[in-house]
Amino acid sequence: MSKTAELNSKDALKMFLKQNEEHHYNFEDEIEYKVSSGSLKVDFELEGGFGPGLHRFTGMNEGGKSSEALEVMKNFLTMPKTKGVYIKAEGRLSTEMKARCGINFTHDESEWDNGKCFIFDSNIYETVLDLMRVLVARNPEETRYCFVLDSLDGLIMKDDLEKGFEDSHKVAGGALLGAKFMQKMSIALAKRGHMAIFISQVRADIKLDPYSKAPIRQTTATGGNALLHFANYILEFEPRFKKDLILENPTQPIDQQKNKILGHIAKITVKKSPNEKTNYTLEYPIKYGRTGGNSIWVEREIIDMLYMWGYINRKGAWISCEEDFLSILKENKFDFPEKIQGEGNLNKELENNKDLVMFLINHFKSLICQS
Repeated sequence: MSKTAELNSKDALKMFLKQNEEHHYNFEDEIEYKVSSGSLKVDFELEGGFGPGLHRFTGMNEGGKSSEALEVMKNFLTMPKTKGVYIKAEGRLSTEMKARCGINFTHDESEWDNGKCFIFDSNIYETVLDLMRVLVARNPEETRYCFVLDSLDGLIMKDDLEKGFEDSHKVAGGALLGAKFMQKMSIALAKRGHMAIFISQVRADIKLDPYSKAPIRQTTATGGNALLHFANYILEFEPRFKKDLILENPTQPIDQQKNKILGHIAKITVKKSPNEKTNYTLEYPIKYGRTGGNSIWVEREIIDMLYMWGYINRKGAWISCEEDFLSILKENKFDFPEKIQGEGNLNKELENNKDLVMFLINHFKSLICQS
């Protein structure tokens, strides 16, 4: 009788795990965290934000996909021993976008320190995925990475790069590579605490027979079904309409002098989630003209949260603060008026007190985590 046959089930499993250590992750501690979306409302629905693994941001042009991906990266880079990689496959990372997002970017690998994001200018599918694989696999410093691929639609395979426009290209070649990559890397990404955000456009379904029954699909995002399967969250950013604009006076028409556009409401539909939020549509406000990663109009969200948690109430034009809320502020050495006339003045009160805003953000995040 062999020695293996004499082992009990626990010892046999232990021996097997040791002999095959390079082919599994059971001996590694799972890294868990939540990275804020930058929006209190979205964080509330996502139970704190985004965790390790793959997330997909899809949608129409100017829906806010890239801005939100960079917002998540900015918040990711506040954690210790973290670095970002922005894969610029479409060449759209403008100077204005860099200023708005508040991330410290570099093209120089020698300056790629913790808390910084390296810009990788490449749209070669195999090269991009190889870079991600190498960084995750060869990581003696145990750095955690946030990869933003902008976008999946801008990638081209090596074999197709040298072909002329008249030559045939591989059908679904990128989708196949993406599937192979995630088969190799999905467990390592999630377990070792890395995050990847793949941005892509939506693809229209062309039906020759208008009366045919369409197949059920989670989303029309490009990249193949495998990437949909491996993603934790799939968020589809909805198109922006005139009614989504935030004006100085919402009841009056747009006027560049008398009634300026202050921002807009961004809308996303959750196409896939691990927390039963699939098919929910979420909204958050964007304020124009801000830099340093402050585009999400969190002061407006705080006002909504104050109403939601019963900290304030409105009677006519006046907004009154509840005693419990005033007591919390007093305990933390914040002075705040008992009554304020109108939400505009309440918003100004918050915008003029950044310390109070940060305190309320952390306060509501703690309540969100407890709920």
